[in-house]
Amino acid sequence: MTSVYIHIPFCERICFYCDFPKRVGKSDEIDLYLNALEKEVMMYEVKEKIDTLYIGGGTPSLLNINQLIRLKKIIDLFKINENYEFTIECNPEHLTDEKVKMFKNMGINRVSLGVQTFHQSLLSLLNRQHTKEMVYQAVHLLRKYGIENINMDLMFSIPNQKLDDVWNDISHIKQLDVPHISYYSLILEDKTVLKKMIKDNKIKLLDNEIEASMYHYILDELKALGYKHYEISNFSKEGFQSQHNQVYWQNKEYYGFGMGASGYIDNIRYYNEDRVNHYLEKLNKDMKPIKTRDLIKKDDKLKEALLLGLRLINGILIDDINNKYGVDIEAYFKKEFKYLIDKGFIKVSDRIKLTDTGLFYGNEVFEWFI
Repeated sequence: MTSVYIHIPFCERICFYCDFPKRVGKSDEIDLYLNALEKEVMMYEVKEKIDTLYIGGGTPSLLNINQLIRLKKIIDLFKINENYEFTIECNPEHLTDEKVKMFKNMGINRVSLGVQTFHQSLLSLLNRQHTKEMVYQAVHLLRKYGIENINMDLMFSIPNQKLDDVWNDISHIKQLDVPHISYYSLILEDKTVLKKMIKDNKIKLLDNEIEASMYHYILDELKALGYKHYEISNFSKEGFQSQHNQVYWQNKEYYGFGMGASGYIDNIRYYNEDRVNHYLEKLNKDMKPIKTRDLIKKDDKLKEALLLGLRLINGILIDDINNKYGVDIEAYFKKEFKYLIDKGFIKVSDRIKLTDTGLFYGNEVFEWFI
């Protein structure tokens, strides 16, 4: 399988929880960026047919029609397999008839909507611009033009959020009946507005007990609605699991293009420049815009395989990882596994996987393999 990630770092406004590489973008700057992006893609001369393509951000749906036409020209540099998955991230407020028609023309067949919550005061707290009505309109437009593979990103454990608010969000999920849900617990990242608001005591994080109640409620309700829980934060109807994200979780190789993007090719993980001006400067000099690259050593490969594979509900087959890396994984991580088993976070049989408790305390598990 060959996969490509393309990063569009521009946003209309900056969400207060976000630490992804991004900036508020002006139209002329976006045009320059797309010129550079095309140059970068051409440098790699990807010969393989692409199975999954993911355009993330930032906010790719911010691009106007002419810029989407320009982006299509870049996409057309790749050879695409017949049964490909092509995802674009969108904000609900950006979707119009004209834009969704353009998505279809580009070959996009999966759309990920950044919803976070349907509660207006919580959306304001996160500095989100859309309303719940815009979410309904966005889903309607996508279905109108035959894009049925829709994901909604939602968030829980937001400051000031109550269990009733999560119940209300679930009720909207039930009404919209999209085939994929990504439901994340809020992570307080450094250098975000939300982190500063917490530090200044303007708002408070929810305690672990409330967060746990929300998490288990979400699991139960989504299961009742027919969603299969296949990754810590991801749920899908049958046949709608994200093919692209499974490339990451299964620690497979992929190309990454654009400012702040990363890729993993030929046992080397590389990270592009994470500032637009540095990214453009390198491409103006006919240089690949790589900031750092690391040869992945055996120990790091094993840790990455566990960090990523344990996110999957089915975990990792021990025989698969032993054969792939030529190790006895249970002996290699004997100390780590003993601690995590004793804590009730993982179970080991023919597979290594998180327990129900381990799913909630996943970050504590993952710290052992960083």
